[in-house]
Formats: sequence, structure tokens, C-alpha cells
Amino acid sequence: MTRLVERNEQLSRLATLLHQARSGTGSIAVVEGAAATGKTELLHSFAQAADGARPHRTGGPGTDAPCEGTPADGGPGAGGELLRLHAICSPAERALPLGVVSQLLLAPALPAAFRARAAELIDRLASTPDTGATERLTAQVLHGLCRELLALVNRSPALITVDDVQHADPESVLWLLWLARRIGPAPVLVVLASDVGPHPGFAAARTELLRYPHSDLIPVDRLSQRGAAELIGRYLGRSAAHRLAPAFFRASGGNPLLLRALLDDWRTGRNMAGHSYRQALLTSLRRAGPAGLAVVRGLAVLGEYTSEALLSRLVGVNVDVVADTVRAFEAGGLLTDGDFAHPNGRAGVLEDLSPPQRVALHRAAARLLQERGEPATAVAAHIIAGEGADGIPATRVLLDAAESHLLEQRFEVAVDCLEQALRSAGDGRERAAIRARLAQVEWRCDPRAAARHLEPLVGDARAGLLTAGDTIEVCRQLLWQGHCEEATTLIEGLRAAPADEAADTGARLRAFELWLMCTHPRPARRRRPVLRGRPAAEGPADRSAPWQRFSAVLADVLIHGRYEEATERAEQLLHKASVQRGTVWTGESALLCLMPEVYADRTERAARWCEAWRRDPWTARVPMSRAELAAVSAEIAVRRGDLTAATERARAALEEVSAPAWGTAAGLPLSSLILAATRRGQLRTAAEYLRVPVPASMFESRYGLHYLYARGHYHLVCDNHAAALADFFACGELMRSWALDTPGLVPWRTGAAETWLRQGNREQARRLLNEQLAWVGTDFGRVRGQALRLLAACGSQRQRTDLLGDAVEILEGAGDRYELARALADLSHAHHTSGEQRRARQTARRAWHVARSCQAEPLCRELFPGMAEHEVDGPGALEDTALTFLSRAERRVATLASAGYTNRAIAEKLFVTESTVEQHLTKVYRKLGVKHREELPALLHHDIATSA
Repeated sequence: MTRLVERNEQLSRLATLLHQARSGTGSIAVVEGAAATGKTELLHSFAQAADGARPHRTGGPGTDAPCEGTPADGGPGAGGELLRLHAICSPAERALPLGVVSQLLLAPALPAAFRARAAELIDRLASTPDTGATERLTAQVLHGLCRELLALVNRSPALITVDDVQHADPESVLWLLWLARRIGPAPVLVVLASDVGPHPGFAAARTELLRYPHSDLIPVDRLSQRGAAELIGRYLGRSAAHRLAPAFFRASGGNPLLLRALLDDWRTGRNMAGHSYRQALLTSLRRAGPAGLAVVRGLAVLGEYTSEALLSRLVGVNVDVVADTVRAFEAGGLLTDGDFAHPNGRAGVLEDLSPPQRVALHRAAARLLQERGEPATAVAAHIIAGEGADGIPATRVLLDAAESHLLEQRFEVAVDCLEQALRSAGDGRERAAIRARLAQVEWRCDPRAAARHLEPLVGDARAGLLTAGDTIEVCRQLLWQGHCEEATTLIEGLRAAPADEAADTGARLRAFELWLMCTHPRPARRRRPVLRGRPAAEGPADRSAPWQRFSAVLADVLIHGRYEEATERAEQLLHKASVQRGTVWTGESALLCLMPEVYADRTERAARWCEAWRRDPWTARVPMSRAELAAVSAEIAVRRGDLTAATERARAALEEVSAPAWGTAAGLPLSSLILAATRRGQLRTAAEYLRVPVPASMFESRYGLHYLYARGHYHLVCDNHAAALADFFACGELMRSWALDTPGLVPWRTGAAETWLRQGNREQARRLLNEQLAWVGTDFGRVRGQALRLLAACGSQRQRTDLLGDAVEILEGAGDRYELARALADLSHAHHTSGEQRRARQTARRAWHVARSCQAEPLCRELFPGMAEHEVDGPGALEDTALTFLSRAERRVATLASAGYTNRAIAEKLFVTESTVEQHLTKVYRKLGVKHREELPALLHHDIATSA
């Protein structure tokens, strides 16, 4: 027999009463506890011990001590075989008169003559019509049954156990009372197990029973956490018990039945509160009867908005009964603080409801919560679960709830609200507006999910059911998905709308035209929709939604060439955008906000904003925003020569949102992957990225330019010069025809010029490079440095060294380490050709280290074929011993400077001011006898890990 946990006291008290009964003194015990706290198991264990060859023994773990009061040697009262009678009560048998008595006195183990006399008495009462003589007959029958039993137990002691006595039929309860009044001098122990709680049919009898001097109340409590750990340890071992006890105790409340169910779930599949737990909880809850089950079902439906009064109205049960029921369930560990101890408990109760029951309860809950003025989100949850609502404005509630969820970035729930609102909407215009909003919200998580709405939305737009703002959003999604023809048709309809539209609609249309010109130029107007002489960022759209203002900034950069004014305006808008969160944001927000800074060659600023937004909890919860930020970060990393970071971030962008879902914008993350892999010498990987399917319409968008430029460089490295020139010139033709020919977008001329140089056509290369330099002027240091490096290959030896020196200096300030490494490599070759071998070696080593920091392995191999880092900087590689005279701070600054970091970047890394960096570099130059960064010793690269 398995030893019970934390039940020694109860077993000991029962054993003492049984010993007294064997000695001729009868008594009655009421074993009382909350539902499923182990009362049945306690009765069974006690009865087995009473029946056993040896008296029941109990004690601590490993002990064999007898229970207190148990005759260990068969002393007084031990004579005679113990008669055991047992009955189990059920609510289903409450209408059966003397049903419990029949279980006890008609047991097959009793003598046949006794059973016959008992059956005759029971049948007399059951067959008598309900007349005035019934009460007298009942008394006679009950008296007769008691007399027969007491006569029987004169020959041997008796143990009578009744489980769930609170469900006994009224006549059996009366018989137990009659028996209790007569067993004082009889060798009988009656043990009644009862649940605590509101049980009107047994409450009065319980009170009377406990008045008798030979009665005893034996409470059965839930297990403590220590007891729960002991039980777990028996099945899973001490180590698992120590680890699991807190969680198991919280989920079970110490209820033994729930605890064992948790153990079953854990042993079968390492599940916490699985199927067994749910079934055990439901079994325990059903013991409370229909009213108790109704209360707990209402509690499961209402959730956090539960109150006793609301629960009473929902399930139609008296509020006092609700309160008593909840307290009883709490006492048994079935509830904790008026709620389910584990969410799977609530789920199990809800699953137990039939569909009609569930719908009815949720609809009633929605109505009650709406009447009480609870938040729309709470009401909407019940409207969704109830598949509608009765007597409340469901559509309005659902729309309000959707916007509330959006403010908290709960997109999936917002989508549920909008889908239910769409099903319950009335006229076509309302349905069209809801569908448009649903498409916008779904796009933020996965553009492919939103694509299912485009066909009906196009129909709604053509029928005039959508506002201008919603139509613009539909057009944007159509273009993203590559449906240019449908988008163009809708755009023409917007342009043909009456001129007396509201001012905000006009501002939206102007901003949308700007966005089209910069992103999808084919359907855009050829004329510029802004006033001459005034930056677009200061137009009417400035007072509108963020996407409108950023569209104007993007146009200032790509179309109007107002780089300085546009980036300053962008900074102001980005600061505002950091605190302006909500439903005003549209798709492509990160691309629209940050790419103007990138195209204006302000990559350090853009990188800081990317990092700030990446840490922003608001952005972190939006899948599409995370993907956009990763794609922008990858583009920035490519432009700064950080090829490893570019690869990681572009991959992250495609992991967040798959390439097909990126639509026409797939060109942005794919171009970063292709360019980074090409420059790292991973041509097979680059070829795999080029095989990723992209929509043909991508090449009619700004993102296609990024892709063509990256593919052109891949072809160039593969010596496929014709294909490279085709891609670079395709970029140029598109950019010129779209009036987007700005070097900050893609410097197609430098790519084409490098290809001409590979073919030996210096004149064509020189022409393109001079054009490029004329375009950039003093802006775009990165592109200017590239152009100067390539132009050096077109001139004389003396011109070459000077141009490359200028290129190195410009690229150091621009922060593009890859292009800096290439310029240093070319400068090393120029020094070698001029006979300056020491300077050539120093510059080559520096180029090698900068290239190595970029993971540009082909360039490293070109500089020092087959040499490892220790060989490049080995003994004798540098004779200058002045490094020993540098202070620690000077050496750290010099190390980062030699690796291509700008003064600002060095200041940020070392947490000092730019002025401090400049002072350290001045001292370094003086101590080492150099004038420029490119002359800094390559040996400093041994310190790069520590300094960075």
C-alpha cells in the first residue's frame, strides 16, 4: 500500500476511533475538505489498513511506527472480524430514496437473511405513495433499518464509510442521523467524507452530527509545497522534485489530484499542465454540481474582468452562491485568488463547452462588459469568440479595439478584430474601409498575407468606395507586389478626381507623387509636383503624416539635390518620428525615413538611427520594420566597407521577411548580399543570391538599381565585361530617364569606368570618371574617392601618386574601409613603380590590414599572396622603433586611424572628443616622423582588437 503524503494525522485520528469502536464505543467522523484534496484516497487507505493482517502503521519516511491509538497486538476490542460497509454518493442518485442505504445494507458480503429484511424495509418506503402517513412510515423504516444493523454488529465490529455524502439522498441522510444517535454504545465507526462548500441538502445534517459528543470533524487540507515535492520525488526523483516543485505547486495549489495529473503529463511527454491536468480539473469542478460548473465556466469566459456580480448575471446563479463556490474552489486549489492557477486550466474549461454554449456565453459577456463601460479590447475579444454580438454596435467596438491593439503593437489580435469587423460590417463603403485597414495592418507583419486583399480593394477603389488615402495605400501595395498596371490605373483615377478635394487629400497626393518619382518612376508624373524655389520638405505635406514628410525629404535628395538642407530636415523629422508612434505610419517606414540619409552619404548618422530604432521596443515588435531596418543597415555596412556586417544584416532582413514577400524591394537586401559576397571573394555564394527569383517589375523601381549595380560588379569580378557594362549602363539609362541621376543612389559611372579600364579603354573610362567628379563636386566623399582612385589609372605616374594620395585622404574621411583598402593597394603599387620600396611596403601592409578587417580576402591575396598575418608583420617587417615612445592613448588612436577609422569614429569608440583625437594624432605624426595616415606603420594593426 502506497504511503500517503501529509495524511498521518488524519489516519492516526481515524485509527484511534476505530480502536474505540472495536472496544465497544461507537463514533461518527466527518472527513471534510475541498474537492479533490484526497478524501477518497484517505478513506480507501484507512479501510485497507483496518482490513489488513497487521494494523495500519504510519510515521515519517522509512519508519514503521504504528498509528497512535491502533492496537498493535490485537488487544481490547480486537476480537471479531471487522465488517466493512462502503457507499459512494452521486448527484445523479439523489432522487432515489434510501439509495445510499441500499449500497450499505444490501451488500453481497452481508448475510442473506439480513439483506432480505433490509430490502423489505427499503421497498416499503419506496413503494408508499406520498400521503400524510409517509412521515410515520419513514420513521418506522429508518428505525427498523438501524435496529437490524445494530443487531448485526453485536457479533463483530463495523466500519461504515460513505464518500461524497453531500450528494446523498435525503432519506439516506435521515437514516445516518438516526444511526448516529444510536451508535454510542455500539462497536461501530461511521466515516463520512464531504466536500466543503454550499451543499444545502447536507448542511443541516452536518451541523447536527457534529453536536454529538461521539462525533469528530477531521479536516483534510491541500498539500504544502514540501508535501508536493515529496510526492514528485517518489515518481521523478529528488533532483527533479527540487526543480519542478515550485511550478507544480503553483499549478495545482497543492491539490493531490491535480498534482498527480501534472506528474502524468510530465512523465508522458514533458508537458506542463497537459491533457491529464485538464481532465483532472474538469472532474473536480463537476463535483460541485451544475451551479458550480456554471460559475467556473463563466469565470473562464470573463477572464480578467470577472466580478461576483458580473459572474452572477452571466450564468444566472445567485451572487452568494457564486461567492461560496469560488471560495470552495480556492480552498481546494482549483482556483487561485479567484482565477485559474494555470492558463491551460481555463483553456480546458472553455474546450469543454459545446459550440452553442460557448457562443452564448461570449455574446452575453460582450453585452455585459459593454454595458459596464469596459475597454473596447475586452468587449471585442468576446465578440470574436462569440462570432458576433447581440444588442451592441459590434463593428464600431471591433474597430476601436483594433486601433488600441495597434498602439500596443499586438498585430495578430488587431487582425482578428478587423476580420470580425469585416464580417459584421454593413454597407459597401464601410466594408471597403475596413478591408483597406486590414491590408495595411497585415502588411506590417507579412506583405504576402496582405496580398489576398488587393483584388477586392482594387474593385472597391474603382467603384469609388475608398478614400484617397486608402487608395494611395492600395497603390503602394500593388507596386510593392509588382502589379504596376493595376496601380497605374488607380493612380490615374486619383489624378482625375475633382479638384475640390480636402486640403489634406491634396497634400497626400502631392507626397505620393514625390514617392512615386523616387521609388516607382514609371507611373509617376513627369512634372515635379512642388513649388519652384521651395524645398519639398517645407511644402504642405510637412503638416501631414510622417510618410508624407519623408517622401518630400527623399525627393530633395534624389531629385532636387538639396543634400544639406534635406539631411538637416531628415534629422528633425527622425527625432519627431521617434516619439510619434501610432496608426499614422504606413508601410516602408524605415526605408522611407532612413534611406535619404544614406543616399546623401550621411551613413554615420543613418547607422546611429538604425541602431537606435533597432533597440526601440516599438520597432522591435513589428516584423516588417525589423526587416527594413536590417536591410538599411546592410546597405550602410556595404557603403562603409563592413562586408561581414552587411552579410549578417541582409540575411537577417530575408529571415524576418522572405524574399518573395519583399516584392519589388527585394533588390535592396539582395544587392547587399551579392556585393558583399563578391568583394569577399565568395563568388559561388553571390551566384546563389543572383538565382533568387525576383519580380520583373523590380527593375522598374529604385530597388532594381541597387540590384543591377551589385550584379554588374559580380560580372566584373567574373571577367564578364559585356554583362557588367550592360548592367552599369542600364542603371545609367534608367536613372537619367527617371531624373534620379545622383551618385548617392548608385555610382554607375565608376562601375562602368572600372569595366572600361579592365578592357584597356582608358579614354572611355576617363570620360565617365570626369563626369562623375563633376556630378559629385565636394559632396559624396566615398564616390569621389572611388573616382579619383580609378582616374589615377588613366594618368601618368606622377599624376597617379598624387591622385591616389588624394583618394586615400578623402576615403579616410568618408569611412569606406573597402574602398580605402583598394586605394591604399593602388598607392602601394604606385610607390613600388616609383622606386619607393619602403613606402610601398608600409602602404601595402596597411592596405592588407584594412582589407583584412573588411574580410576582403581577394584583395589580401593580391597584396601578399599566400602570406598569413604573422608573416606580413613578422620580424624585420618594420624597422621604425619609435612606436615604443607612443603613450597607450596615442597608440590606441594611431591603431584605429591606421585601420581606416575617421576621427569621429575613433572618438565614439574611445569615448573621447574629436579634439582629443586630433591632438593625439598630431603627437603620433611627430614621434613617428610621418605626415599622413597612410604612412602610419602597419605593425599598429597588432593592437586592433584591443583598440576596437
